[in-house]
Amino acid sequence: MQSQSGIGQMPQKTPLTLLYKDISYPQLRSYCETVRHGSMSAAADSLQVSHPTVWKQIRALEQLLGQTLIESDGRRSEITPAGRLLAELATPIIAEFETLRHRFQQACETAPRTLSVAAPPRSYTDDLLGVIAQFRANFPDVRLVMREVFESLGNEMLEAGEVDLVIGDNKCCRNPEELLVEPMYAIEPMVIMPVGHPLAERRRILPKDLAKYSVLNHRASYADDEGRAILTKAGVFDFPERGFDLILASSIRSCVKQGHGIGLVGRVIPDATSDPELVERSLKHCLPPTEINGYRSRRITEDPVLRSFIDLVKATLGNERATTPPRA
Repeated sequence: MQSQSGIGQMPQKTPLTLLYKDISYPQLRSYCETVRHGSMSAAADSLQVSHPTVWKQIRALEQLLGQTLIESDGRRSEITPAGRLLAELATPIIAEFETLRHRFQQACETAPRTLSVAAPPRSYTDDLLGVIAQFRANFPDVRLVMREVFESLGNEMLEAGEVDLVIGDNKCCRNPEELLVEPMYAIEPMVIMPVGHPLAERRRILPKDLAKYSVLNHRASYADDEGRAILTKAGVFDFPERGFDLILASSIRSCVKQGHGIGLVGRVIPDATSDPELVERSLKHCLPPTEINGYRSRRITEDPVLRSFIDLVKATLGNERATTPPRA
């Protein structure tokens, strides 16, 4: 029975309101297809869904709108005046949404992909610039954005979606157990000194030898706990005339060049061009390397672009560099 206004009465409430709490695109699409084809069965065939699905979606619309849209006596169905009004209003919306979806998919296919990576400052001066250039050459359609990560802020950057990957030692992420952690490469410990320094005449240098001179590094500049303990026990940071407590490798190198002392830095690429103003000596015989990991958020599926960047870093700087070529 219809009201005096010609608009159908609200059907009795059913538990369907628990299934559909708001008007959705699938509900409107099922209803408009039912009106267009003349039956729920035909609409279900057109949408490639089951007849009960279409029925539930239309009944949910009636519950939400408070109007009877289709009257059925078991043998035939008839669109009510309210139902025809809804079809007139909703059909252009459905058509516009389909157009929007198609345009969006096209835009996604042509839009440049962005990959954002964060690493400590020393990584840019010593490690990653060659990898960055190679990746951009291999993947010209990907916009690679490099950022700096300081202290233990890696978790926050990943959680906020600011970056896709953090590259750094075990201090760059406060809660690594919450992340996917993958070994990337290792940093060989080195001591640098000005040309003509007394230690420059020695090929094998020990922590006790370092303690005889002013080492410019802050204790926290050596990320590996074991290595820092070895240096501390040898008294490396207790030299009485130490006038610097530096952390950044670039600052340490500059001050060493100016004759303020000696410094501890790291080296990743064995055949890297050395600075003619400095003498370098490896300390790998007495200090452990600093392990560098890749940190990323846990996801069900792996991002192939991100995977390519990680593989390139490992192939270029990691243990795989002797056997694994960079991926193109």
